[in-house]
Amino acid sequence: MKKTGAREAAAAAFQYFKELFSPSEIRSVTLEEVELSEDGKTWLITLGYEFLSKSGLTAVFGPPKTKYKVFRVDARSGRVVAMKIRELE
Repeated sequence: MKKTGAREAAAAAFQYFKELFSPSEIRSVTLEEVELSEDGKTWLITLGYEFLSKSGLTAVFGPPKTKYKVFRVDARSGRVVAMKIRELE
């Protein structure tokens, strides 16, 4: 069985993200990090996205807030198996 490559894993993460989040809340989504786990079983794909505030002055005048999600993609099946919040250090 052929393993899923980095490009396919990133595409799976983008698709999963699009299915879960409303386009009206998100301005843009960018690929930030790609890493194959040490055991080679999963890809860790980090996506950054600009989250638009829905109310208050920041919704009108403030910049969007960038947030990050890490997606764990099975390297064999290409399926997203987990999504977590990525906190910056």
